[in-house]
Amino acid sequence: MIIKNKEIVIDGSDVFANDVLDRKDSIDNLSQIISTTNDPFVLSIDADWGAGKTTFVRLLKAHLEKDHQIQSIYFSAWEEDYSKEPLVSILGKINKHIDEKFPGNEKLTTLSNLANKLTARVITRGISAFVKGSTGVDVEGGISEVVTEFSEKTALDLIESYKTDEDAIKKFKRSIGELLSSIDSENPFVIFIDELDRCRPLYSIELLERVKHLFNIDKLIFILSIDKEQLSESIKSQYGNIDTDNYLRRFIDLEYRLKNPNKDQFCDALFLKYDFEKDISAKGIKIDFGTYNHVNMMKYIAKSMDLSLREIEQIFIHLSIFFKVIQPKLFDIHFRIFVLLVAIKIKNSNLYLQFVDKKINYEIILNKLFHSETTDDHTDMVVKSTLMAAFNSKDELKDMVNKLEKGFNEKDEKQQILIGQLNMGIGDFKDYKLNDMVNTIKNKLEFSDQFNLEIDNSEFPLKK
Repeated sequence: MIIKNKEIVIDGSDVFANDVLDRKDSIDNLSQIISTTNDPFVLSIDADWGAGKTTFVRLLKAHLEKDHQIQSIYFSAWEEDYSKEPLVSILGKINKHIDEKFPGNEKLTTLSNLANKLTARVITRGISAFVKGSTGVDVEGGISEVVTEFSEKTALDLIESYKTDEDAIKKFKRSIGELLSSIDSENPFVIFIDELDRCRPLYSIELLERVKHLFNIDKLIFILSIDKEQLSESIKSQYGNIDTDNYLRRFIDLEYRLKNPNKDQFCDALFLKYDFEKDISAKGIKIDFGTYNHVNMMKYIAKSMDLSLREIEQIFIHLSIFFKVIQPKLFDIHFRIFVLLVAIKIKNSNLYLQFVDKKINYEIILNKLFHSETTDDHTDMVVKSTLMAAFNSKDELKDMVNKLEKGFNEKDEKQQILIGQLNMGIGDFKDYKLNDMVNTIKNKLEFSDQFNLEIDNSEFPLKK
């Protein structure tokens, strides 16, 4: 089964119906700031890769439109960075918004056309001035032939030349201000720029410069969705080891750090989304959905390995395939083992392969990948015992247990659980030990790896 990448469905009548991460309070608070701001303003939404930034800004956009009547456009910088000029792409999005929201409005069309002409003038004057100064050639009549040649290596110089052409820039700002005021004279206009940190480094910097120097216009608000750490690396790749915090403060008025999502709730939502109970029932498999089932193992691993939302969903996608190809003879412990091995492979595939090849031992896996403190001694020992037994022969497993039993302390509850797990044999299969189970799951994991898996965010179940 190939899972296609789709965005979360946002219901216009109930914006937060599919909000499984409880973002509503944060969005309400930000909306109050945005809706009462008339000055030029740049807000950044900072979160790690895979933490749900895109979903957050799309919910914020819908909420602003529904509850505050604020018009906005969404601009994916990553999808647009094929363009040589961010300014043209942004104006193109505004023009599209006007065409869709105000079809046939002659005043807005006239103002939009004027802004487009002034955009071309700003770009042409800036590039022409630089090329003429660098080569002695006047390219006013043949600008298109030299743009490609100079645009990549001279972008920062071009930005400076834009700044010196005060007349063109003032007229450009005035035209944009009149355009936005005609769209809505009362409320601000918001431009969401998403995935800035995923762009080519030079494009990211150019876009920030355009926002700072050309769009400093009353009632125009930019909201940047970024991974600040990654964006900082992009800036350093162009400018060297500079103080990126100070650099970004030139462009960003207010930084908002997106809180860590509730991973337990996210796991529960995915369990319903992929309808695992239906698949399990169809196979005639009975699973105890109590304390130690595979869903709770997933929650434990998500927190202890500090998995991102995207990593968590990748694991669930693998698990979905696994459920469709399993045989009825498998047990709940197989599912827990599968979750553990998939998580390790997704988090660090090189480390997983070294572990499979027995080039490293279980202690390295635990030390490198499991960091968060927990109070769940039983699950701690389930994880440890699975890794200890993994990819070992029966004799190796037996020797391992014998060593533990020689130093057995009846008062040590963790050691009791550990030995019990390592000695595990299920039902009528008393000789089918933990290492056998791990090897069975390893083969299933290799099968699921052959699929090209993409994340589908379109069908989160409604909260109950």
